[in-house]
Amino acid sequence: MLHRPTSARRLFTAQDGASAVQRSVGLVCILLIITSLLTGNLGIVSFALVSAPLFLLLITVQLGAMLDAFAARNDPERTKPALLRELPIYTILIALRHEAAMAAQLVAALDALDYPRDKLDVLFLIEADDPATATAFNDAIGARSWRVVIVPPGGPRTKPNALNFGLLQAKGTFVTVYDAEDLPDPQQLNMAAAHFLAAPNTVMALQAHLSIDNTADGWLPKMMAVEYAALFELTKPGLAAGGYPVALGGTSNHFRTADLRAMGGWDAGNVTEDAELGLRIARFGGRIEDLNSTTHEEAPIRFHAWFRQRQRWLKGWMQTAITHGRKPRQAMREAGALNYVVGMLQVGGVVMGVLLFPPFFAMTCVSLAAGVTLADHPLDLIMQAVAVVTFFLGAVCVFLPAFIGLKQQNKSALAPWLFTVPLYLILVSIAGWFAVVDLIRRPFHWAKTEHGLGRRPRYQKKPRL
Repeated sequence: MLHRPTSARRLFTAQDGASAVQRSVGLVCILLIITSLLTGNLGIVSFALVSAPLFLLLITVQLGAMLDAFAARNDPERTKPALLRELPIYTILIALRHEAAMAAQLVAALDALDYPRDKLDVLFLIEADDPATATAFNDAIGARSWRVVIVPPGGPRTKPNALNFGLLQAKGTFVTVYDAEDLPDPQQLNMAAAHFLAAPNTVMALQAHLSIDNTADGWLPKMMAVEYAALFELTKPGLAAGGYPVALGGTSNHFRTADLRAMGGWDAGNVTEDAELGLRIARFGGRIEDLNSTTHEEAPIRFHAWFRQRQRWLKGWMQTAITHGRKPRQAMREAGALNYVVGMLQVGGVVMGVLLFPPFFAMTCVSLAAGVTLADHPLDLIMQAVAVVTFFLGAVCVFLPAFIGLKQQNKSALAPWLFTVPLYLILVSIAGWFAVVDLIRRPFHWAKTEHGLGRRPRYQKKPRL
């Protein structure tokens, strides 16, 4: 049953920033990293001693999720389309900014949804200073009963702020979020409604699978396709199957509208509002389940666009870790200790891994290339062994889910590109360090992602009923 944590509204917002204790801990961590970079062999050993437990925890969670994903079985009663007479009103919220060029494609994709037209409540949420997008979507929807909703100025210029405004006007029993470039499976709403109607009330959200489809546009889209295949075919379904918190993806997540309102909607100041909400659901006594339906997405094709998007994601995960790390004992009581640890590892742990592992790996390689042995002392030998084992297990956790996920998404042709994952991770790490600076300088700035530039396949959509 849904319960409301004490002082929830104060705890669940990134707009409060980090506490004094959190700022002090963050500063100490940065100083330790810089110090270890400057102290040679001793720094490498110290770095291994501090970072190895974190990496091993991340590896344990990843391996556990893989095993749970393999063990999970689809329940046919929850994945088959429901009878039309059972279907309630379904609200679709789409936050848009400077997306006039996407109007025709997005309206066509929504038109293809196999859901009764009179049960669809579609809201296009557009900022007040973006008349071009508002005009384009008003023209595209024509006589449909869908609504162009103008988000008034005053709040943060973020996607969650727009979604919260739309949530106030939602008519549906269930609500989902799509992005401007999304091409969802036509059966997705049907399947989600059937899943909710069959599930216990503790199931507060569903996460559909996301798949990158413009892989012909270069190396970055290919690498994002690899990344998404691992996340949405194994990691997130596995965590959901195990009953653990799931850091939601930014689109194609589905909610019970009443529960979403009871939780206060999205955190308007968090630039990855999806991940934060995934952790908050656990603190409210709810759980997230996997929805075996795919939404096709477009990856950025320009490096600058990809870098800004990745920087925003990592900054948002930092915000989420800060938000839910202010009072960890209270959070553990609400979500359960294991759930809390798993949830925080998905955001704060991954960010720390992104920031820490590349410099540690680089220092090790430089030392070995220079002929400096790490085994002059027994402690050095232990740390070297730990590093080798951690590196090997980490590689398994990176490459194996990606390989299996690509196969499940019929993208095995991308498997040879797995050899370039280390280079990709270096770029992610650089984006992570820029995210640290961005969090300090402009914590609520939303780096807009370009859409409509990719070469995407034409999908055959089933006609609407």
